[in-house]
Amino acid sequence: MCLLLETIRVQDGLLQAVDAHERRMAKARMDIFGARDALRLDGIAVPPEHATGRVKCRVVYGAAIESIEFELYRPRTVRSLRLVRDDAVSYPYKFFDRRIFEALLAKRGSCDDILIVKNGLITDTSFSNIAFDDGSGWITPASPLLAGTMRQRLLTQGLIREEEIRPRDLKFFRRACLINAMLDFGECLINLDRISW
Repeated sequence: MCLLLETIRVQDGLLQAVDAHERRMAKARMDIFGARDALRLDGIAVPPEHATGRVKCRVVYGAAIESIEFELYRPRTVRSLRLVRDDAVSYPYKFFDRRIFEALLAKRGSCDDILIVKNGLITDTSFSNIAFDDGSGWITPASPLLAGTMRQRLLTQGLIREEEIRPRDLKFFRRACLINAMLDFGECLINLDRISW
């Protein structure tokens, strides 16, 4: 069975960006299962032990919700990225099975994570979208492997813009920022000299 995953930030007991996560779930369920009914997240009860601070809510679902788990969020320490080429990689939905990334992560060497290059274009890391600071603003790759909910929110707010980015373009940027639903924008910054082949 094909299972999908939705990772939702819970801040001080409140689920964040519920509408965006429900939209992504609805699209995935329609595309994969032909499901037209909506799975609602606003009824999820946050356990009392997770009602303070930043918490990760993991919803595993297919045609229906299979499980809901909560855990205290511990940000990954990512200070370096290895560029990894894979022209066949495809991740149009947030699948529960992440073996595709595990295989690519095996190529990271001494770096903390990978930055995937597909068909000559920079896409995403193993767990996040990315944006680059060129001194006048933030630019995110126009062809991500997965269009994340935080990425879309930042685009809508005009805080980032899309462009095709190739590895040779990295020299025009100052730093990179990892983007996902659990991170505040600007929380995980990486100097460009820490991105290598």
